[in-house]
Amino acid sequence: MEKLKIEELENIFGGVSREEYCELLLKILKDNQLSGKALEGWSIGFKTHCIDL
Repeated sequence: MEKLKIEELENIFGGVSREEYCELLLKILKDNQLSGKALEGWSIGFKTHCIDL
């Protein structure tokens, strides 16, 4: 039996893929003027999930 990747498991449980999440974050940034706290939250999400460390 083949093991599923984390991304595949997340999709099974109703989550979105990493790529979809990061695309959505970029769209939010492009389409909105984010306030200080919103921009801080956006930055945390982007750094945590969209930048390979």
